Amino acid sequence: MKITLVNPPSPPEFRVSRGLMGGFGMAVNPELLYPPIELAHVAGVLEAEGHEVSIVDGDAMGLGPDGALDRVRSLDPGFVCMDSSSTSLDQDLALAGRIRAALGVPVGILGSQVTFTPGEIFDGDHVDAVVRGEPEYTVRDLARRAAEGRDFSGVEGITWRNSSGEIIHEAEREKIGDLDGLPLPARHLLDNSLYHFPGVEGPITTVKSSRGCPLDCSFCGYTLAQGLRFRFRSPEHVLEELADLHDNHGLRHVVFRDPIFSTRKDRVEAICDGILERGLKLEWQCETAVKVLSRPLLEKMAAAGCVHISLGVESGNEVIQRKHCGAKLLDHDQAQEVFDACRDVGIETRAFCMIGFPEETPEMVGDTLDLVERLDPDQVQFCAVTAYPGTPLYEMLSGTRDFDYATMTGYQALEGNEHMSAAEIEGWIRHAYRRFYLRPKRLLRELSQPARLAGKAARYFTLFNKRA
Repeated sequence: MKITLVNPPSPPEFRVSRGLMGGFGMAVNPELLYPPIELAHVAGVLEAEGHEVSIVDGDAMGLGPDGALDRVRSLDPGFVCMDSSSTSLDQDLALAGRIRAALGVPVGILGSQVTFTPGEIFDGDHVDAVVRGEPEYTVRDLARRAAEGRDFSGVEGITWRNSSGEIIHEAEREKIGDLDGLPLPARHLLDNSLYHFPGVEGPITTVKSSRGCPLDCSFCGYTLAQGLRFRFRSPEHVLEELADLHDNHGLRHVVFRDPIFSTRKDRVEAICDGILERGLKLEWQCETAVKVLSRPLLEKMAAAGCVHISLGVESGNEVIQRKHCGAKLLDHDQAQEVFDACRDVGIETRAFCMIGFPEETPEMVGDTLDLVERLDPDQVQFCAVTAYPGTPLYEMLSGTRDFDYATMTGYQALEGNEHMSAAEIEGWIRHAYRRFYLRPKRLLRELSQPARLAGKAARYFTLFNKRA
């Protein structure tokens, strides 16, 4: 059967990267365009089943909703599955409904937002099935049913509406235990030259070498979508993918999209050794936590091509760290050692910080600003604390506040807390950026790289764009 997977166009107000925040998506710098790696993984499984698969990436192809519809129609698929995000959900569903009406074929939708609010998705006549959780094998089973012309009864991991109009939540599908059993993502279905990252010359791609995170932060979409158990691909399987993207697709810049890349240091060391032994000329970056890094590991990572690490700082306040951040950064001296070691071995750093936790006071925000100035990363990102559906934070707040999914950009404060209004939280985020980057010594450093400074300035002035 011919199957089309769709990464819908972003809203006109900002670009959405749907794989971020554990699949809830996030508004991002227009200079950042990641490949839809989730869909590429699904496509690999579908091709292994013998299907003829295509991927329509609206943003990469420069398509609006009309163009995306025309492109899907021209491919004449017998089954369509779409990605989604919280902040673009209304537009994603609208496009899904138009595709379904125009082609008369089953349409599925995946993503963390629809996983944790599946019943709401059937308020309109947009899709036939919601794919809950990890999509690879669930989409495979939906495709089998569609190819046979059968309904979706009994397919694990979906919510669907039967011919009587009843919404049925099928049993949960277990998390994938053997990640090495998945085919490599189908990069041959993408125009890999179109994907880019701020400050990186040449195309980039992303790799998911592990899933799950044991830290259990209250706000985290990754633990929600991927679970608390750390599941990982073997170094050999990861190296097979790195060799494929390097040798067969000519890609040299890789962003690892693992929640905590260095959870197992021995695995990272083996990957680094393999990169060096195979002579893979790669520059790569990852996200991880201070507590699972050391100077010897950083030295090996740098030798193997690591040029950038994003580190979860979140809060500089101990109370907030323990209650909401998995206690991932309690030892500020250790954090200083890690950031200094990165600088010494030539790895750039970005600190992820958040403002607006329940019970957080302006004084607690000050603790975060003091810490991030002390660590002095190359880049910093301040986000508004966002209660994504299904997270412990959402459960803590739901029932007391209304949530508008369209505002879940990662930067808009959805609500205030006991000590700060939503407007005050956004004001603190603006203040945090100004305070960090306008320090005299820091400003001189930024002025030495005017192109990157211009990009940061442009991003600052678009952070709080809102959906019309």
